[in-house]
Amino acid sequence: MDRYVGPSYHWSFDLEVEIAVPNHVTILGFGVTGESVARYFLQQHAAVTVVDTRREKEVPKDLSAATYFWESTELPAGRTDLVVVSPGLAMNSCLLRSARKSGVPLLSDIDVFLDAADGPVIGITGTNGKSTVTSLVGHLLKAGGYGVGVGGNLGQAALSLLQPEIEFYVLELSSFQLERSDVSRLERAAILNISEDHLDQHGSLAAYADAKRKIYHGAEYRVFNRADVRTKPDDGVGISFGLGAPESEREWGLVTHGGESWIARGEQQIHRLQELPLGGLHNAINVMAACALVAGWVPDTQISAALQSYAGLPHRFEKVQDVGGVAYVDDSKATNVGATVAALEGLGRDQKIVLIAGGDAKGADLSALRASLGLHARAIVTLGKDGPQIAALARNLCIPCAEVSTMPDSVRVATEFAERGDIVLLSPACSSLDMFSSFNERGRLFQDAIVKLSDEQVS
Repeated sequence: MDRYVGPSYHWSFDLEVEIAVPNHVTILGFGVTGESVARYFLQQHAAVTVVDTRREKEVPKDLSAATYFWESTELPAGRTDLVVVSPGLAMNSCLLRSARKSGVPLLSDIDVFLDAADGPVIGITGTNGKSTVTSLVGHLLKAGGYGVGVGGNLGQAALSLLQPEIEFYVLELSSFQLERSDVSRLERAAILNISEDHLDQHGSLAAYADAKRKIYHGAEYRVFNRADVRTKPDDGVGISFGLGAPESEREWGLVTHGGESWIARGEQQIHRLQELPLGGLHNAINVMAACALVAGWVPDTQISAALQSYAGLPHRFEKVQDVGGVAYVDDSKATNVGATVAALEGLGRDQKIVLIAGGDAKGADLSALRASLGLHARAIVTLGKDGPQIAALARNLCIPCAEVSTMPDSVRVATEFAERGDIVLLSPACSSLDMFSSFNERGRLFQDAIVKLSDEQVS
């Protein structure tokens, strides 16, 4: 029988685990990731058991051969060769504690994926911008003529990407995925930035940063942010990006040539800043990170041409439309303070902003918004669980503010505050789950309200 060689799940064991291609796999958690793991091992003719603490849900037909235990907090009795833990399962959950006691090897889906993938794997993490950079790296590699699989914490689960024609894999990796995986097989790795997020799960910024920094383990080619010391590799060796002028071929940054700003690597000008399809200086930084990750694999001329055709991702700094001389921007994916600060500073240099913010701050310190609000906000509209904290900041700064309870009301009130030439920006600095099913639903309802507003003005 073939052998399955995988790293041990780092909470429980110190040595590598070598076992036969598992006869029986138990999967903890049955979201998108759990489904991908079940599908992968069923295709290998393993017996699969799924355990989930939630209520029973409909199972895809191709996964009907698995055995399911719903509303369960214990590992089922009986033999299993391997336990695969989904990233959404809390580290202190009863189910995970039960699995630890079993003595069975514990892996993540990323562990399984990295063992199975042929070809280079690029890993990208950071508090903000990682989805944009991940999708842009995939776009640039495809423009270079490669077969590319893009996923992980974005879009498709990693194991769903495995295909013979794929030459490069590009993974967005969350702190939850990184803290429970051995990612030492990554070819290239990047940390874009680190600021407060998920403190309700990690407990402290230091623990959160430690989880992020695991991405560098084993990668010889590491990309980091010169302006964020937490992203710098311990040995200081890597390729850096930032808004300052690059001082060597190992640095990306902005230079001025012929009165125009250019994205450059060292002395090599790559692309005019004004011709980037993504607005805001924070997106210029995202572009630099993506370019650094594909450098050497995609020629500079192809990088520049491919940047022109990149459309961006929904709800990430997405220009919706102009209504009555006011621009409306959907940045619903801004689920933490750092993302909203980047949006305010990226857009607010030339225009005043009416900010719509609020939701579940996940334990983060919202006062970190103070400086950017003071510089760039004309008015603030808040909603959601922690909206009152942002409203209190606004009152302290003497910024006009209104507290509302629905997304349509937030758009209506923001429009009343806005003056011609302003931007109404949905950039919540909080997660959406206190009011919405996801940041996608939050953004969609924002856009629906703008369409209705536009229709009313036309009629």
